[in-house]
Amino acid sequence: MHERGCLCASCPVYHEKKLEGLYFCNKDLIGDERIFMRRRKKCEDPKNYEKIIQIKIMSKGKNVIGSMGSPKKPPYTFDDINFIPAQIHRIPLNEDEKVNTEVTIGPKAKRSLKVNSSIIISGMSYGAISEKAKKATATTAKNLGIAYNSGEGGVLEYELEVASSQIILQYSTGRFGLNKEIIKKAAAIEIRFDQGAYPGKGSYLPPEKISQDVARIRGIRKDEGAYFPTHHPDIKNVKELEEKIEWLRKISSGAPIGAKIGCGDIEEDIRLLLDSGVDFISIDGFGGGTSTAFTHIRDNVGLPLISALPGAAHIIKGAGEKGEVSLIAGGGLRTSADMAKCLALGADAIYIGTAALIALNCEQHHLCHTGMCPTGITTHDPHLLKQFNLEKATKRLKNFIMVATGEIADFARITGKDDIKLLDDSDIFSFKRGLAELAGIKWLDGSISWEVLCDEGAMFH
Repeated sequence: MHERGCLCASCPVYHEKKLEGLYFCNKDLIGDERIFMRRRKKCEDPKNYEKIIQIKIMSKGKNVIGSMGSPKKPPYTFDDINFIPAQIHRIPLNEDEKVNTEVTIGPKAKRSLKVNSSIIISGMSYGAISEKAKKATATTAKNLGIAYNSGEGGVLEYELEVASSQIILQYSTGRFGLNKEIIKKAAAIEIRFDQGAYPGKGSYLPPEKISQDVARIRGIRKDEGAYFPTHHPDIKNVKELEEKIEWLRKISSGAPIGAKIGCGDIEEDIRLLLDSGVDFISIDGFGGGTSTAFTHIRDNVGLPLISALPGAAHIIKGAGEKGEVSLIAGGGLRTSADMAKCLALGADAIYIGTAALIALNCEQHHLCHTGMCPTGITTHDPHLLKQFNLEKATKRLKNFIMVATGEIADFARITGKDDIKLLDDSDIFSFKRGLAELAGIKWLDGSISWEVLCDEGAMFH
């Protein structure tokens, strides 16, 4: 054999056949399911090899489960967009000229949520991430005066004590760990319909992620997988959604009530949400991260944020709700440039999930679903949790959000604006004509816009 393979002492065949001596082969235990088969050849397509592994797992009667966002790459990304610098027609701002980074979520709500940055830490449930990671996000949100989302797995007592003024409570299909007292304390409430990692399918937390305390907070049995229904049992039409919004609004004494959706029939969904009277809308695009997802859903369902966001913003603006109903965009955002481009495309705020975990100290081992995260972020194993330094992680996350917020302000300065809310699609262009047409922004020659497309009858009949 030309490949040096596994260590004989760890080989199941070696022990089963009671072999002696040393052998060289290309067999190994592959993946989380420890499939015993040949290693990938150097000349072999990694995608094809991965499909072989998936078939092996399915032949054992199991679904293939993975972590983080889909590895599939859309044809267009935020890297295909650049900002247009102000020069003479508009004058760029100096570094010492203040740029307003404050944002209001749900401006028309009785007690709207005012925050210091457009960056919001997205919903990551207790169970999906550790207690230490939850505490780090809550502490960071409180210290910086920003918003963060509870996720769908209930709320820690620590979060309510430290950061209830910053928390967007996720009202999910499973309703795990929720009651009226918690709803009363929330700064905002997000009715979660779906997310970008698996739109149209309820979420799942495997038994390996259910510790005794996770079970207590969620109100479920320990060591039993937690399934979330695909849809809300009491929200099946706009009328029932309107009733739910009013019920939550009354209990919370006028907190902003919003909805989170995966990116599907985005324009019709946005119209119905506006009709229902929401204060904010969160959209989560294909490629958004998660701790546990069935890969056949994660990799094959949903629209990327870059294609869904412009249409969502256009519908809100066309309905006369721009500045009244907040639009929060998420799904695979990593850099301040990506975040600023979302603001220019019509978002009022940005959700970050994986980027926040990386700031905490995530190293992208993609073991989230196994409960064996070596950095202590997505595990409840006492030994692995020792690798998570709460104080240092909190400081890193705080630094990342402060720097990213400052860099978003830089893009406003470069375009000659003193408020990030003034960023719009006139500030950006696309290197690719197809993306310019899709997003309704300028191409290299400045020829594409929503007005042109609408005049031609190409969009939004």
